[in-house]
Amino acid sequence: MKRLIPTYVSVCLVVLMLSCSAEDNTETYDAEANAVLLKEQLPTRAFDQSPNGLYHGAVLSASTQARGKIWVNIGNNGLHNALIELADGSIYTFTPSPEFMTANAVRTVFNYIGSAGSFVVDVSDINNPQLSELNLGNEAFFGQLVKSLSASPASVATAVFSEFGSGSFSGTWSFIADGSIVNPNGDNGVGISSLMIVYNGEVFTDSSFDAFDASSCLNNSNYVPTLNGFGVNGSVISDYQNSEFAGGTTKWDLSYDASSGSYMDYRNCSGMGSGIFSWTSGDGLVMVNGEIMLD
Repeated sequence: MKRLIPTYVSVCLVVLMLSCSAEDNTETYDAEANAVLLKEQLPTRAFDQSPNGLYHGAVLSASTQARGKIWVNIGNNGLHNALIELADGSIYTFTPSPEFMTANAVRTVFNYIGSAGSFVVDVSDINNPQLSELNLGNEAFFGQLVKSLSASPASVATAVFSEFGSGSFSGTWSFIADGSIVNPNGDNGVGISSLMIVYNGEVFTDSSFDAFDASSCLNNSNYVPTLNGFGVNGSVISDYQNSEFAGGTTKWDLSYDASSGSYMDYRNCSGMGSGIFSWTSGDGLVMVNGEIMLD
């Protein structure tokens, strides 16, 4: 059972100030324009063990079902910028505030600001980067971030879950594959390293997943849950899992074949209409069944 846990001198001086201002404005413009391209940017190998580089993760609203993906560039291509793309297609770009860009300083904490909001990133520990104080349009978000590596860049998938029928028991869901579990099943997928769930204004995270029997469909009796299986971006293979959140236990199956656009039950090699979950309260008196839909 896995428990989810409920960043002449005066003239020269004027000329120098104007020159610096022009350079700063150019750098800011370049960074903002470049931010929209971060989805396509690859991590630089020289920065794999450095605070510099590319970070990737998920963002989930604390109060609505807004969710999406985040990319943070800390000098990976010489610029500092960030991009958030929500599931509804909204795109937001960010650059570090000036006080966090002091010259000749070793920087590991950055305050990124944009027209729609801001957030703080702390990469003091590159194996556990922290994303905090995230707000978009006066709406608070939870976030999770990982260092993306050149040999196996990080991948993210987001989803919503909802009780069948009324939909009163609902929230948001995200997977991250940080690239540390490479091709565990021999089909070019990347092992899922973390799960984040937001329900009723609380965030829960998990980093433990169970291998499951997919022998009847994938000829593998010990299949490790993955993203991008068989080299197909957007595919998810993660059946027969269980986790605890919101004071209860949930059993869930979420597999999606992006090549055919269909949900799957890989244990029984059958098609599904969605991912599914079954949540039971800690006292066993309440049970909720529902669906999980990927973006």
